[in-house]
Amino acid sequence: MWNVAKAGTALDSSATALFRIVALWMVKLLIPLSIIALMMGVARVVVDLAHIYRGPSIAEGFDLLLSDILSMFVVIELLKSVVDYFEVHRLKLTFVIDAAVVFLLREVMIGVYRHAVNAAELAAIAALLLVLGAFRVAAVRFPPEVGNAPRP
Repeated sequence: MWNVAKAGTALDSSATALFRIVALWMVKLLIPLSIIALMMGVARVVVDLAHIYRGPSIAEGFDLLLSDILSMFVVIELLKSVVDYFEVHRLKLTFVIDAAVVFLLREVMIGVYRHAVNAAELAAIAALLLVLGAFRVAAVRFPPEVGNAPRP
Protein backbone atom coordinates (compact mmCIF):
# COMPACT_ATOMS: atom_id res chain seq x y z
CA MET A 1 0.00 0.00 0.00
CA TRP A 2 2.87 2.36 0.78
CA ASN A 3 4.35 1.89 -2.73
CA VAL A 4 1.03 2.88 -4.31
CA ALA A 5 1.03 6.10 -2.28
CA LYS A 6 4.62 6.81 -3.31
CA ALA A 7 3.76 6.15 -6.97
CA GLY A 8 0.74 8.42 -6.73
CA THR A 9 2.85 11.17 -5.20
CA ALA A 10 5.53 10.76 -7.87
CA LEU A 11 2.92 10.85 -10.64
CA ASP A 12 1.31 13.93 -9.10
CA SER A 13 4.71 15.59 -8.81
CA SER A 14 5.51 14.79 -12.47
CA ALA A 15 2.15 16.14 -13.63
CA THR A 16 2.65 19.29 -11.60
CA ALA A 17 6.14 19.77 -13.02
CA LEU A 18 4.85 19.25 -16.56
CA PHE A 19 2.06 21.74 -15.95
CA ARG A 20 4.52 24.33 -14.65
CA ILE A 21 6.78 23.90 -17.66
CA VAL A 22 3.89 24.18 -20.13
CA ALA A 23 2.46 27.19 -18.29
CA LEU A 24 5.87 28.88 -18.25
CA TRP A 25 6.26 28.41 -22.01
CA MET A 26 2.74 29.67 -22.65
CA VAL A 27 3.50 32.82 -20.68
CA LYS A 28 6.81 33.19 -22.50
CA LEU A 29 4.88 33.06 -25.78
CA LEU A 30 2.27 35.51 -24.53
CA ILE A 31 4.78 38.28 -23.83
CA PRO A 32 6.02 38.79 -27.42
CA LEU A 33 2.49 38.37 -28.74
CA SER A 34 1.33 40.98 -26.26
CA ILE A 35 4.00 43.40 -27.41
CA ILE A 36 2.89 42.87 -31.01
CA ALA A 37 -0.73 43.44 -29.97
CA LEU A 38 0.23 46.69 -28.20
CA MET A 39 2.07 47.90 -31.30
CA MET A 40 -0.96 47.05 -33.43
CA GLY A 41 -3.15 48.95 -30.98
CA VAL A 42 -0.95 52.02 -31.26
CA ALA A 43 -1.05 51.69 -35.05
CA ARG A 44 -4.85 51.50 -34.85
CA VAL A 45 -4.94 54.74 -32.88
CA VAL A 46 -2.77 56.41 -35.52
CA VAL A 47 -5.04 55.10 -38.30
CA ASP A 48 -8.08 56.37 -36.42
CA LEU A 49 -6.58 59.85 -36.42
CA ALA A 50 -7.41 59.93 -40.12
CA HIS A 51 -11.01 59.10 -39.21
CA ILE A 52 -11.19 62.35 -37.24
CA TYR A 53 -10.19 64.26 -40.34
CA ARG A 54 -12.47 62.36 -42.75
CA GLY A 55 -15.44 61.94 -40.40
CA PRO A 56 -18.63 63.99 -40.65
CA SER A 57 -17.94 65.54 -37.25
CA ILE A 58 -14.98 65.89 -34.95
CA ALA A 59 -17.00 64.45 -32.06
CA GLU A 60 -17.52 61.14 -33.88
CA GLY A 61 -13.78 60.84 -34.53
CA PHE A 62 -12.91 61.68 -30.95
CA ASP A 63 -15.40 59.09 -29.75
CA LEU A 64 -13.56 56.38 -31.65
CA LEU A 65 -10.16 57.67 -30.59
CA LEU A 66 -11.16 57.87 -26.93
CA SER A 67 -12.45 54.31 -27.00
CA ASP A 68 -9.24 53.03 -28.60
CA ILE A 69 -6.94 54.83 -26.18
CA LEU A 70 -8.85 53.73 -23.09
CA SER A 71 -8.91 50.16 -24.38
CA MET A 72 -5.13 50.31 -24.66
CA PHE A 73 -4.93 51.22 -20.96
CA VAL A 74 -6.96 48.11 -20.10
CA VAL A 75 -4.66 45.93 -22.20
CA ILE A 76 -1.58 47.46 -20.57
CA GLU A 77 -2.95 46.66 -17.11
CA LEU A 78 -3.62 43.06 -18.13
CA LEU A 79 -0.15 42.74 -19.61
CA LYS A 80 1.37 43.95 -16.36
CA SER A 81 -0.25 40.98 -14.65
CA VAL A 82 1.10 38.58 -17.31
CA VAL A 83 4.65 39.94 -16.94
CA ASP A 84 4.36 39.79 -13.16
CA TYR A 85 3.19 36.18 -13.39
CA PHE A 86 6.30 35.42 -15.44
CA GLU A 87 8.51 36.91 -12.72
CA VAL A 88 6.90 35.59 -9.51
CA HIS A 89 4.85 32.63 -10.86
CA ARG A 90 1.58 33.79 -9.38
CA LEU A 91 -1.05 36.38 -10.21
CA LYS A 92 -1.11 39.35 -7.91
CA LEU A 93 -4.61 40.26 -6.92
CA THR A 94 -3.74 43.95 -7.00
CA PHE A 95 -2.90 43.85 -10.73
CA VAL A 96 -6.10 42.00 -11.58
CA ILE A 97 -8.18 44.45 -9.55
CA ASP A 98 -6.34 47.36 -11.17
CA ALA A 99 -7.26 46.01 -14.61
CA ALA A 100 -10.90 45.64 -13.56
CA VAL A 101 -10.98 49.19 -12.18
CA VAL A 102 -9.42 50.58 -15.36
CA PHE A 103 -11.96 48.66 -17.45
CA LEU A 104 -14.87 50.00 -15.40
CA LEU A 105 -13.54 53.54 -15.56
CA ARG A 106 -13.17 53.10 -19.33
CA GLU A 107 -16.82 52.10 -19.57
CA VAL A 108 -17.91 55.06 -17.45
CA MET A 109 -15.84 57.53 -19.46
CA ILE A 110 -17.11 56.20 -22.80
CA GLY A 111 -20.71 56.06 -21.54
CA VAL A 112 -20.60 59.59 -20.18
CA TYR A 113 -18.88 60.91 -23.30
CA ARG A 114 -21.53 59.31 -25.52
CA HIS A 115 -24.34 60.32 -23.15
CA ALA A 116 -25.37 56.65 -23.08
CA VAL A 117 -25.21 55.86 -19.36
CA ASN A 118 -28.18 56.38 -17.09
CA ALA A 119 -28.22 57.00 -13.34
CA ALA A 120 -28.95 53.36 -12.39
CA GLU A 121 -26.01 52.07 -14.43
CA LEU A 122 -23.74 54.73 -13.02
CA ALA A 123 -24.79 53.85 -9.45
CA ALA A 124 -24.19 50.15 -10.10
CA ILE A 125 -20.74 50.83 -11.53
CA ALA A 126 -19.95 53.12 -8.60
CA ALA A 127 -20.94 50.37 -6.15
CA LEU A 128 -18.78 47.87 -8.03
CA LEU A 129 -15.86 50.30 -7.99
CA LEU A 130 -16.35 50.73 -4.24
CA VAL A 131 -16.21 46.96 -3.71
CA LEU A 132 -13.16 46.60 -5.96
CA GLY A 133 -11.51 49.46 -4.11
CA ALA A 134 -12.16 47.73 -0.79
CA PHE A 135 -10.67 44.49 -2.18
CA ARG A 136 -7.66 46.44 -3.46
CA VAL A 137 -7.06 48.02 -0.06
CA ALA A 138 -7.47 44.64 1.66
CA ALA A 139 -5.05 43.00 -0.81
CA VAL A 140 -2.41 45.62 -0.08
CA ARG A 141 -3.07 45.72 3.67
CA PHE A 142 -3.08 41.92 4.11
CA PRO A 143 -0.60 40.45 1.61
CA PRO A 144 -0.16 36.68 1.45
CA GLU A 145 2.49 35.21 3.68
CA VAL A 146 5.76 34.40 1.98
CA GLY A 147 5.71 30.82 3.28
CA ASN A 148 2.31 30.16 1.67
CA ALA A 149 3.34 31.38 -1.78
CA PRO A 150 3.72 28.65 -4.41
CA ARG A 151 7.25 27.68 -5.33
CA PRO A 152 8.46 28.59 -8.85
